[in-house]
Amino acid sequence: MSGMSDILLDFENGIKVLTINLPKKRNPLSPRNAIRMAEEVEKSSDDGTRVIILTGAGGAFCAGAQLDDEDFNKDNLSGQALEAACDEMISTSYHRLARAVRQVPRPVIAAVDGVAAGFGCSLALIADITLASTKARFIQVFVNIALIPDGGSSYILPKLIGMKKAMELAFTGEPVSAEEALRLNMINRIYAPEELRDQSLQWARRLAEGPVHTMGIAKKTFYDSQQLTFEEALDVESQRQARLMTEPNFFNAVAAFLQKKKPTFL
Repeated sequence: MSGMSDILLDFENGIKVLTINLPKKRNPLSPRNAIRMAEEVEKSSDDGTRVIILTGAGGAFCAGAQLDDEDFNKDNLSGQALEAACDEMISTSYHRLARAVRQVPRPVIAAVDGVAAGFGCSLALIADITLASTKARFIQVFVNIALIPDGGSSYILPKLIGMKKAMELAFTGEPVSAEEALRLNMINRIYAPEELRDQSLQWARRLAEGPVHTMGIAKKTFYDSQQLTFEEALDVESQRQARLMTEPNFFNAVAAFLQKKKPTFL
């Protein structure tokens, strides 16, 4: 495991684990650390990464933006200049990370133990697979500091749980337990806290053994289809499926199927 100050990087057998490592503060994320994470996610399609895990240290996932970080100190600005500086900070750090998670052609797993609040909640929900411990709590805490949900929550939360419930969480900031999050389709699985890391790695190993390039195409197709009509989605599926049917993974998998063997994927 190597360190990037408050972000730990563990890379083994094609599995990249990024851990937010400020457990005494429940792992808030500064703009600079969001950029560091974004950079690691962005290069994952070219550095041998097959699956990415995002998690936090010490029994918390991420408590949201690190508001006491120096990047939030903009006392010398006001009015439109302050608004422009804040917009640039959000867009180039937190939203860069959100875009990276969404766009990287690799499966991204969020392993959530303890609090996932504010941007931390957004980061957990925009992952492709979200695994939680029984102690996980998902909180749209933005309203408590007079802000709206960001990090993609305004997009993904209504799609996961419906507009009415999304509005409720955004307006009240009430925490959602792991059990309720599972019922609401916000997450995929719940595990005991002591089992979460091992279970997350098992998920990652399982996915890493598969055709991750194909998973990346499936990921893009699912997300793209949210903006398309049914007919347009069929056309995109046909085009991308045809391309995959020309690649070695498809030929090897078909041959293995006919020979009753387990396929090996590039």
